[in-house]
Amino acid sequence: MARVLIVGGGLAGLSAALEATSAGHHVVALERAQRIGGRATTQPLDGFAIGYGPHLLMKNGPLHTLATRLSRVRLATRPVRPHRVEILGHGAIRPTGDVRTAALHKRAMKAGDLSNPIVQGAHFVSNWGAPTHHPNRLTALNKSHLLVSNEGWAGLVGRMAAALDEVGVFIECGLEVTRIERGKAYLSDGRTIETDTIILACGSKTARRLVASMDAEAAEEFDSIDRTTASVIEVGLDSKPFTDNQIVVDVKRSMAIVDYFSIQPRLGLEGSHLAAIAVGGLAQDAGPTTFETSEERLAALESFLDERALGWREHIIQDGRQKAITLHESSTEGLSQLTFAEHGVVLAGAWVEQEHCLADAAVASGRKAGRLISKLID
Repeated sequence: MARVLIVGGGLAGLSAALEATSAGHHVVALERAQRIGGRATTQPLDGFAIGYGPHLLMKNGPLHTLATRLSRVRLATRPVRPHRVEILGHGAIRPTGDVRTAALHKRAMKAGDLSNPIVQGAHFVSNWGAPTHHPNRLTALNKSHLLVSNEGWAGLVGRMAAALDEVGVFIECGLEVTRIERGKAYLSDGRTIETDTIILACGSKTARRLVASMDAEAAEEFDSIDRTTASVIEVGLDSKPFTDNQIVVDVKRSMAIVDYFSIQPRLGLEGSHLAAIAVGGLAQDAGPTTFETSEERLAALESFLDERALGWREHIIQDGRQKAITLHESSTEGLSQLTFAEHGVVLAGAWVEQEHCLADAAVASGRKAGRLISKLID
């Protein structure tokens, strides 16, 4: 049995804690924010779970599999329907009433033909503009296997937290790790924790800072990470100003709007819950520059909502906005989870090298980190 300290209470940290505990290790988990969940955090406001932009759950992906296994309560989900996803200027991914076009689109989707504008739009929806192509999520959209849960993201995080609570793992929030060294972590409240293994399941910037506190030269490995940011708007409305589509995508502007209620009616029968996203376009993002500031990008996203959800501003019940969140992080050099193993540190997060992206990447890396502990202590 090893003493394991997990830094971060997002999906990667929670998954690592579950895996490490299942392996018989003693786990302590810390989260700098006041709530767990990271970007999967949502806040219930007047019946709307306002969060950090659109999330779609891949059927039988790492997060869906874990959430299903953790509870006997059935996870009720509804899929995004390709015939209700419109790629502006090109029509629906799977148009109804036009068998020939629908078959051509389906064939292009199956082949992953990114020269096809329909596939480009579908790729954007399934991966939210990830710089690396992830064909498993594109296939999931094509097969109606991208889902919205009746429990929302807070419910999925809640399942993980409840499972940890049952086995006696407490996640302490509002506490920051200021620096680490092999076998020790120093906390913002003055305490020191002795540990055998540290899992850095925080963002890459925080992980870099902590590794640098132990080995400044080793921390240069993080310099190979490219980042893509996004602006998001989530609004709960007392009307339905959106079209009959579940999702509308503007490929040229890298923007999309998702209507959660039209996908998953169990989330709400009245009104609308719209989640809009604008990806990239800033100087610090991987890719061409379109906007000078994140404020300008957020304003452009508002204008996109004006175009596609007429009158939405007059029907707002709840409104959540983020002008700049880190959406994608990827290492051009392939930052592995055991890059700093000689220091007793394992990495976990969507930014480490792996086959998944977004929430599935966080969960997959967290579970793998929990299994890698044995390699460090052998």
